[in-house]
Amino acid sequence: MLNEFVAQFTDRSIEYIKINDMFFLKDEQLSQHCLSEDPTLFGLYLGKEEHKRFIPSFNLLDLISKCSEEKVFVNEFGELDFLYGKDIRKRQITKVDGSRLKGSIKLVQNTFDENLGYGIYQGEQQNTSKVLTHVLDRGVFIKRDKRLKK
Repeated sequence: MLNEFVAQFTDRSIEYIKINDMFFLKDEQLSQHCLSEDPTLFGLYLGKEEHKRFIPSFNLLDLISKCSEEKVFVNEFGELDFLYGKDIRKRQITKVDGSRLKGSIKLVQNTFDENLGYGIYQGEQQNTSKVLTHVLDRGVFIKRDKRLKK
């Protein structure tokens, strides 16, 4: 499940350990020093399986962004909109790398090539049209904290 997700961005694979429905980066040194026969957490968290769907962590998206060509770069306005859960418009995009097939999954990067999340590429038509549909962004932490304070 994890490698199917990663394959949408790069031909590289990631060695992992699956514990229950969670995926962790495989590390031989951690394996040697594990104190428990049945650990519940183990190293760098990569994501989880939820309702037969893979939900990536931001750690995994950061790892993938280092070797993937499937990226959409956004300007400052696009970065803010995306972090607030909005879709990306053509005027907010500075560059599109990789496939331009409608429905392909793209990493969303800011002008410093830092990963902001990912979305589904819709193609480019007019200047005001939606080019990328929002799926997951780092602003989720800010939005979650606001809901908890109410």
